[in-house]
Amino acid sequence: MRIHLKLCLGASALALTACALVGKKQTAAPRQTCTPQTLELMKKLEVEPGQKGSMLLEADQPGGPQDYGVYRQGQVTSRLETAVGTLPAGTLVDGVLWMDTGRVQAHYTQARTPDGQTLPVCLVLGSPAPGGVYAEAGTTPGSITLPRSVPFTVVDTFQ
Repeated sequence: MRIHLKLCLGASALALTACALVGKKQTAAPRQTCTPQTLELMKKLEVEPGQKGSMLLEADQPGGPQDYGVYRQGQVTSRLETAVGTLPAGTLVDGVLWMDTGRVQAHYTQARTPDGQTLPVCLVLGSPAPGGVYAEAGTTPGSITLPRSVPFTVVDTFQ
C-alpha cells in the first residue's frame, strides 16, 4: 500500500510541475551575431568587450534614473548614461528585450550618437553574456518592471 501511495504522490507532483511550466511564457532569444566588421569598428571606437556602464532602459519613458518603469518584450531604444570608449553619454542604442526564466535579457546591435552617426555595436543588458537582470516582483512577460537605470556590458558575442 505504501509503495502504491508513494507512486501516486510522485506522479501527481510530476503532473503539477508540468502544468505549472506549460503556463509560463518565454520568448526565444533573438538570433544575433557580432560580426568581425562590428568588432573591428568597436575596437577603433575604443569600445572593448568587458567594458561596463549604465543606461536608461527606455530612452523616452518619463521619470528619473532612480524610478522604476514598465517595459514590454520586443524592440527597445535605450540611452547611455555613461560614455563607453568614444561613444558619449546620450548615445541611443537599439536592441531587443525579452524575458527568459525570470531574467530580463536585451541585446543591442546599433548605436546612434548625438552627432548623428549610426554604428554597429554588441552590448547586453546587465553582466557579460548571456547578460540580463532579474525582474522585479509582479513582472509578467507582458509587463516587465525594472529600474529605469540599468547596467550594460560590451560583448564580443551574444549567447
